Amino acid sequence: MPVSNRVLVIGLDGATWDVLDPWLRDGSLPNLTKLRQNGSWGPLRSTLPPLTAAAWSTFMTGKRPGKHGVFHFINLFDSDTTEKPSIVNARSIKSSTLWDILGHHQRKTTVINVPMTYPPRPVNGTMITCFLTPKNASVFTYPPELSQKLTDYIIDLDRFIDSKPYQDGPEVGTINPSLSLLEEFREMTEKRARTTLSLMDSQPWDFFMVVFMSTDRMGHYLWPYHRSADPNDPPEIQALCRGVHQYYQRLDEIVGELVTKAGEDVTVVVMSDHGMGPKYSKRVHGNFWLQQHGWLSTVQTNGVRSITSADSWLKQLGLPRDKIGRLMFRLPGLSKNFVKKVAKSRSVNIDTEGSKAYFVPIYDNVAGIRINLVGEDKTALCQEIIQELKKIVDPETGEKVVEQIYRGEEYYYGPYAVSIPDFIVIIRPDYGWGHHLGHYSSVVTKVVQAKLLRGDHRLDGIFLANGPGIMSNPEPLTNLAIEDVAPTILYMLGLPVPSDIDGRVLTETLEPDILESRPVRYGEPVDFWPNKDEALFSDEVISAEDEAELHARLRALGYLE
Repeated sequence: MPVSNRVLVIGLDGATWDVLDPWLRDGSLPNLTKLRQNGSWGPLRSTLPPLTAAAWSTFMTGKRPGKHGVFHFINLFDSDTTEKPSIVNARSIKSSTLWDILGHHQRKTTVINVPMTYPPRPVNGTMITCFLTPKNASVFTYPPELSQKLTDYIIDLDRFIDSKPYQDGPEVGTINPSLSLLEEFREMTEKRARTTLSLMDSQPWDFFMVVFMSTDRMGHYLWPYHRSADPNDPPEIQALCRGVHQYYQRLDEIVGELVTKAGEDVTVVVMSDHGMGPKYSKRVHGNFWLQQHGWLSTVQTNGVRSITSADSWLKQLGLPRDKIGRLMFRLPGLSKNFVKKVAKSRSVNIDTEGSKAYFVPIYDNVAGIRINLVGEDKTALCQEIIQELKKIVDPETGEKVVEQIYRGEEYYYGPYAVSIPDFIVIIRPDYGWGHHLGHYSSVVTKVVQAKLLRGDHRLDGIFLANGPGIMSNPEPLTNLAIEDVAPTILYMLGLPVPSDIDGRVLTETLEPDILESRPVRYGEPVDFWPNKDEALFSDEVISAEDEAELHARLRALGYLE
């Protein structure tokens, strides 16, 4: 069977098999079920950290962050200054993308809402940019004139900027989970689907891609309701569970409409940039742990008196910092405000120059460690830290919490891997790193219960391929990584894979006779399309107000502090 000469990619940002599997099994999502039953599928490993900006940049380039330059939503490892780190955007991607490669091979492309595409630059086809587009941007498409025609289109729900959705408990200004919030997600999805189907008809394409973001937003703000309703739940909880389920059923219908519109000869890829799961319930205090081992030093920031005012008082009261959060929900008025102020006070800072080692915050259960020694001393300390990290256990369960330890250069290699930490340490997803110093009851402590109502990113997203030449694999495939998707798409389109790409062609998804008749080919790296001099971004300037708005949007999602 020949492979297709066209590919449709449907991105479901933040989608996870943990949510989809039960509904695939009970028949709730017939279109996705059919695609999976007749195709190849499995968990798709995201980037470190598993954040939208880094992950979609890795997808679109086929390269890990060290080769494309995007590690986070901010300039992560080169922001050790007091200045507010800038937010990344399409200009931050220093590598050619999948649509650049397709353009050089005269393939027509339509790209809709793929994160990290604002500001737009030329593609051999059509582009609508992503949720990092400022809400007042006049140009958010290529060609630019398309922006004026999209009068009934929603890029993102801007209410998240002025009044953040429900996150960490009953704070003033939050938006509680509601059916009206679900309806807003649904409206955004419907408008994106209408625009997508219209462009499928009106634009010639060899490669077509659309990303739906509401699956991520709902994971963050409505995570506890991603399940079938239980008769014992209160009516309002049952309604939210049914609402989330109905949203996914409608999304499944949209997937079916897109696949039908594309045609039988098209290869379909359904994917997510990362997974989703409940907010971690326990915190591992990394710098506190280093301090206990004598590897971390501190500097006084406010003098001796202020140093004793916070943690010394807490010690005298027998009140570790990790216990304060619980008091904040119990104490009224002035007492509560006092406890909250003490909880947020930082009487000491880390001496990053004088310490032998210190933690670098990255995201949730992913953190870095910098080592300040050199030569044999550094080698010895690295070995000791690795050994000791593996010994960290949860005092409640006795279980080890560290899952993986990478050398920084092993993962973040490439021309943009500068100032990276010496280690990247991943702990189990039900734990999160804490970096502040203070008086804690243990290296591992519980998180305030209200925080568990949120959802947060997990490393494993979804991958599903179906179409001409694709194997039918009933069992999930393993060892699939997000950087593998672009080279696999290039192979599906009969094109050579540039030799500088990190990902591999997922040959296990392809029929053996296809691979035998058409082996994987590699070619020279390519630059931006149509060439470096003409690959100009729109001249839209992101104002200070726009930048502040984007910061607020990312804080509301829990990506920035």
